[in-house]
Amino acid sequence: MSLTLDRLRIVDEVMQAYADRKHITDKWLIRQAIATAPMRRAILTTLPIRPGMHIVDVGCGYGALLFDIAAMHSVRVTGIDHSPTALAIDEEILPTLAARGALEDGASITFQRGDATALPLPAGFADGVVSRFLFQHLSNPNAAASEMFRILRPGGFACAIDSDDALSIEYPADPPTVARTKEALKSLQRARGGDREIGRKLASTFHDAGFSVTQTFVVPQAVYSQTPSDLARGVLAEQLQAGHQELVARGILTEPEYQELLRNLRQEAARWQFSMHSEIAVLAWKPS
Repeated sequence: MSLTLDRLRIVDEVMQAYADRKHITDKWLIRQAIATAPMRRAILTTLPIRPGMHIVDVGCGYGALLFDIAAMHSVRVTGIDHSPTALAIDEEILPTLAARGALEDGASITFQRGDATALPLPAGFADGVVSRFLFQHLSNPNAAASEMFRILRPGGFACAIDSDDALSIEYPADPPTVARTKEALKSLQRARGGDREIGRKLASTFHDAGFSVTQTFVVPQAVYSQTPSDLARGVLAEQLQAGHQELVARGILTEPEYQELLRNLRQEAARWQFSMHSEIAVLAWKPS
C-alpha cells in the first residue's frame, strides 16, 4: 500500500507541474483532477481490476484516471480522447511518470484519438472500460454506453463516474459573481448538448445498452473554507476565458457582461462557506 501511495504522490506532483506550465490549454482540467483525486481514487479501489487486464479509459483528457490505474495495477491501459492537444500532453507526461517510477511493475499505457460514440477499437477488445466526467458532456450518452458494451469482452466490466448538480450544496449561497459565472458555464454546457444531471441517469443508460448494473454509489467531498478560493477563482476564470467566444455567440453573455464578469470574478472578496459536491459511480457488467 505504501508503494502505491508513493506512486500516486508522484502522479500528483507531475500533474501539478503541468498545471503550472504556460503552454497548457484548459489547465483547469488538470487542477480539477488534482483537487478531486481523493474521490477518484476512492472509487478506483472498488473496481475489479486484476493484473494483466486491458483497461480502456474513454474520454481520458489529461490522463488523471488512467495514470492512477497504472500506478495502482499491473495492467495495460488505453486512453481514448477526441482532443489531439490533450493526447499530446499525455504523451509528454507518460515518460516523466515512468522515469520517476510512478507506474506499477508491468503496467503500460497507450493513447488513441477517437470519439466516445465511435470508438476506434474492435469488439471484445477490453476487459474493463472506465470514464469520468465524460457523460455530462455528451449529446448522445446512449451511443457511448453502447460502444463501451461493444468493445468489452463477455464478462467484462464498465465503470462510469460523473456528477449531478442535485448533489451539490453550498451555505451560504455563492457570492453573486461566482453564482453568475457558474450559471453561464452551465448554460454553455447545456447548449452544447451536455447534461448537468447525468449522474442519476447513468444506471439506466448502461442498463438500456445491455449491461447488468450491479452497483451504484455516491462519493461525497465536503469542505468548510473561504470561497472563492484561489484555486476555484482560477478555475472559473480559465473556464470563462476558454468559453468566451461561444458564450457571446450563443447569447448567454454579451461582450460587456463577459468583461464585467471576468473582472468582478478576479476581485470578488472571499467568505467562509460550507460546500459539498458528490460523484455518482455505476459498475456494470457485460453478460458472459
